[in-house]
Amino acid sequence: MSPEFWCPLRLEARAARRGAATATVVRTGMGRRRAAAFAGRGADVGRRGAILLGLAGAVTDSLDPGDVIVADTVHGPGPDRFAWGPASEVIRMALREAGISAVRGPIRSVARPVRGAGRRRLARDGALVADMESWWLLAADPPPLAVVRVVSDTPSAELASLWLPWRVRRALAVVSRIAATLESRETPIGSDIGRRLETAASGGIS
Repeated sequence: MSPEFWCPLRLEARAARRGAATATVVRTGMGRRRAAAFAGRGADVGRRGAILLGLAGAVTDSLDPGDVIVADTVHGPGPDRFAWGPASEVIRMALREAGISAVRGPIRSVARPVRGAGRRRLARDGALVADMESWWLLAADPPPLAVVRVVSDTPSAELASLWLPWRVRRALAVVSRIAATLESRETPIGSDIGRRLETAASGGIS
């Protein structure tokens, strides 16, 4: 069974569909209000096993457009929401095996785009990137298996730039590659997760 992708933006959803033609791609909507409304729809929002996939802005220049973050924690306006589990590691390793450099780390969900000094303030709590939906979407029941974000802009490559369209195209191409990689896996993600849980229970994963 192909994974289901939750993509906040229309551009992200189109990129995911280009990469994974047979997967279910659900557009959740941009921003806090639409993300919270989507999550509040309960069992209607999608099946168990969705992957949240979209763009994000880096808050540190240690990242470049096209870099990939698989979230372990999502900071927001309330208590932190933890996003890491067996699925996250399976996905991160699958991407790395496909040549996509994906790192684990915390992200921050904000109500509006951040620029300049706002990025530096967010970096102080350890966040790597900022988005406008993940914290609210993690409140869905069931929540997404993993949160995967691709960097589209950075402190030295701001939103207001002539180069932004090129950077966004680059990041969206990575979104397509991620969707294609996770759709084309010979072993479904769910099966990998079950195997890893069984191995952990027997003491096989350190």
